[in-house]
Amino acid sequence: MSLSKIKHIVLVLSGKGGVGKSSVTTQLALSLSLAGHSVGVLDVDLTGPSMPRMFAIEDAKVTQAPGGWLPITVHEADPSSGLGSLRVMSLGFLLPGRGDAVVWRGPKKTAMVRQFLSDVFWDELDYLLIDTPPGTSDEHISLAETLLQKARPDQVAGAVVVTTPQGVATADVRKELNFCTKTGIRILGVVENMCGFVCPNCSECTNIFGSGGGEVMANDFNVKFLGRVPIDQQFIVLVETGKRPRYPEGTVINGQDISAAAKEAEAEEDRRDTAQLVQKYKDCSLAPIFKAITADVNIADTPSTSPNMTSADVTNSAAAEETHLTINHEVAADLDSTNAFEGPEKLLEVWFAPSAKTLPPGVKENGLKSVSPSVWEGMLDMVNCKVLSIVNSDHVDAYLLSESSMFVFPHKLILKTCGTTTLLLGLRRLLRIAAIDAGFPFHNVKTLEDERVAATPHRVFYSRKNFLFPDRQQGPHSSWKEEVKFLDELFENGSAYLVGRMNADHWYLYMTSPTTSTLTPPRTPSSSTGGSPTRSAKIPTGIVAPCLGSVDDNDDETLEILMMDLDQDLAKQWYLEDSDKSGEGHALGTMVSDKCGLSEVYPTSAYPEARIDSYLFTPCGFSANGVIPAPTKSSDDTASRAAHYFTVHVTPEPICSYASFETNVPSGQNGRQTSEVIDHVITIFRPGRFTVTLFQTKNKPATPNDGADVEGSQRSLVKQTVDRIDGYRRIDRIIHEFEDYDLVFRYYEREGWTGSKKAMVGEDF
Repeated sequence: MSLSKIKHIVLVLSGKGGVGKSSVTTQLALSLSLAGHSVGVLDVDLTGPSMPRMFAIEDAKVTQAPGGWLPITVHEADPSSGLGSLRVMSLGFLLPGRGDAVVWRGPKKTAMVRQFLSDVFWDELDYLLIDTPPGTSDEHISLAETLLQKARPDQVAGAVVVTTPQGVATADVRKELNFCTKTGIRILGVVENMCGFVCPNCSECTNIFGSGGGEVMANDFNVKFLGRVPIDQQFIVLVETGKRPRYPEGTVINGQDISAAAKEAEAEEDRRDTAQLVQKYKDCSLAPIFKAITADVNIADTPSTSPNMTSADVTNSAAAEETHLTINHEVAADLDSTNAFEGPEKLLEVWFAPSAKTLPPGVKENGLKSVSPSVWEGMLDMVNCKVLSIVNSDHVDAYLLSESSMFVFPHKLILKTCGTTTLLLGLRRLLRIAAIDAGFPFHNVKTLEDERVAATPHRVFYSRKNFLFPDRQQGPHSSWKEEVKFLDELFENGSAYLVGRMNADHWYLYMTSPTTSTLTPPRTPSSSTGGSPTRSAKIPTGIVAPCLGSVDDNDDETLEILMMDLDQDLAKQWYLEDSDKSGEGHALGTMVSDKCGLSEVYPTSAYPEARIDSYLFTPCGFSANGVIPAPTKSSDDTASRAAHYFTVHVTPEPICSYASFETNVPSGQNGRQTSEVIDHVITIFRPGRFTVTLFQTKNKPATPNDGADVEGSQRSLVKQTVDRIDGYRRIDRIIHEFEDYDLVFRYYEREGWTGSKKAMVGEDF
């Protein structure tokens, strides 16, 4: 893979043309090389490739190797002087002449960017700097998408954004900062270029374009301001003619007299000065400035959370479950649900171990919870979701998303997304993260370095209700048939089910089963070399390492209530305009949670450590996550107890009226029965129709092998979901008995409800 040997990828961006991105990229590359780093420069400014000229290598020819291109070498590394290597790739090397125009439409530009990222053979690099064209055009979108697909989650360090001081420039560059936020690209900092002009005669600096505009913009976006760079004619002379920079006597930059070097240069003719470009650049007045900029960027110091997030800790008592709330204000402030339409969510649940107490050997402490939020954000970008806020607790991290929710436990991950999100397109990245960043075993490839590496799941579940608008879904979500095809091509031992009537509201389920065949031992990051792949390219599931033994875990229980045609009077409370609401979405969400009764589904009187994180969207819509720690049986039980969750999502508009409630809090915990939860939720929304699914592991004694009362166990499960709900008529009741799970599906309609009885099925069966 082209990017596999690169440690850090840095984009140089600007929303405005002519601000000096290429000169900044050039000097960042020279400064990093002088600091001893191996550097590559990729020029994706396809219609104005200037890197060959900036590095005085216009006459160089690209070498075609089997399967790709070799970049042009500017200079090799010199360990004795602490100099790192520098290589460049640009479309300019492929054009017949400097003046040849590139007249390409979007698709060809997109293809070229992808080819540059996949077909250039970079050697070991500390940094790859990508010089981009101005704006947020096809090249930028293709670049962001391809990096999300091709690069490892920890490779893309972020972007250096370039502007000039004047307002006409910063107005456009602000759009680039918004582009970075929306695409999940970390902003390393802002460089204010052309801030002043250094006189070649007296070395005085005059602010021709003003000063300070870039710093104000950086402060407005709460990103780092890296510094001001003046216009230096001697740098232009260096690039254009190769002559060493010369300054008048007494020229001092950052306390260093740089005229001394110029006097030495004057002692010999320029034509005899055979020093490399990078050595001549050391005498430039801008070299100390960029040395400080590269030192200030701290590229390797990637934060564990996004830079735009703020945090607050909440602890109820010394022995209590500790929760930590992180809010992404940048995403939340720019969120608008005007075009949201598809309420029914796609639900993915991937288990990598039977429980948090049975993680395989070699897995990092806390398993999936050890993965940085910034890494998960890379996966969520592929799904088309953004993180609004995170509630961290000892046993589960609850992510509130722009499109529903994600819950990360040490041993499993639950991702629920609505709208036109492409949930399944993030599945491969999820499995890769589990292997690389969490250390879970893998079987599908030989080594961890293989880009296809995927951790072996214990179980995989995917489910959803029939869509309201199936024709608007994208990728594999265009139909259930395509979703099943996608999953079957990925996993072994998968089964797909349709629960309910095909010509009415129904529910889909895909689940994998444990394998009983013998496979080669799993590979882990600590033993990721050698061996041979398993019998097929598919990913096996359900393989438990022998040292884990038999696991008896009967606590998995998921209740899902999917409600359509909400009472429109009650639905008004999920509109921003209701009751003169004003304020931040999280604060308004908390107010709505209390007002509608959601905060009492698991009341603090019975669940004193429960934490709810909610958000009210503009102009309407609502999402909430709840973290519900299990009760402690004794003072010594705190560390081993589990935590559960619930999640709620509402789209109240009449054309797509929908709400969902899901929880894995076991029935009867703290005296709260499933039937009470269902009744409480239905009272909040009063839907015209709704479905209830209860998915629960079997009790081990209740199996045909030991003659136990299986039917009695099912009757107990059915009883939990209640037959009668005041004001509603039950239309369907379906019970499925799987190998290790029981499923109850019910469909209800409100008495006297006059809405459309026709389900928007719309899928090809």
